[in-house]
Amino acid sequence: SGEGNDFLGWKTLPVDTGESLIKDCETVRDQWKSKGVNLAVVIGIGGSYLGARCAIEALGHSFLRPETAIQVVFAGNNLSEDYLAELMDLVETKNAACVVISKSGTTTEPAVAFRIVKEYLEKKYGKTAAAERIVAITDAKRGALKTLSSQEGYKSFVVPDNVGGRFSVLTPVGLLPIVIAGFDVRAILKGAADERAELLRRGEENEAVKYAAMRNLLYSKYNKKVEVLVNYNPKFTFRGEWWKQLYGESEGKDL
Repeated sequence: SGEGNDFLGWKTLPVDTGESLIKDCETVRDQWKSKGVNLAVVIGIGGSYLGARCAIEALGHSFLRPETAIQVVFAGNNLSEDYLAELMDLVETKNAACVVISKSGTTTEPAVAFRIVKEYLEKKYGKTAAAERIVAITDAKRGALKTLSSQEGYKSFVVPDNVGGRFSVLTPVGLLPIVIAGFDVRAILKGAADERAELLRRGEENEAVKYAAMRNLLYSKYNKKVEVLVNYNPKFTFRGEWWKQLYGESEGKDL
């Protein structure tokens, strides 16, 4: 009931996410496959891409990708001209489509990347056909991206108002890229629901209780104030990047 309680929608996402949303994501994937799409550029920054990238890299093979799967690459999270130029080198060799994720549509990095990718798709496939290769995930009612998607006729998904970006991996923000990449989001949601049930169990065996007790003991008795998350498996590199935002930035906003 405290400050920020209007952003707690993420707590029930594992059990609230309906089959209709999953099927909508699968429809996008299947329609793109029917057009021969083999590359999807997912454009977003911060929470709009870290969760999905974490999941896709953790679940995927380090080197191989099924021939039938759509390759997912990420853009809009930096302003490197080299990155964008090399991204377009790849796009030009593929049959491409795009997912653009932004609540407002005005954040600089994704706005720049989307402008470049959109211009390319329209030039290569024509404006009407390009619109069928672009999906927007944005606000339900307002914002530059919402306005543009309505004008251009893009398929769109909604970023829930009560879910902050960094907690949005089980909304269309994360589910659509994960589905496009070929992974089973029903299994992911079941795993999240099972873990949610475990963390809601009261008692000393609750992993969150154990963690909180150890952390506070180390802090109060031993003056241990620095916490480090280390990933020894390269597949979890973006788990660390996501954690920095989920944990460090969330807890540090008012410090």
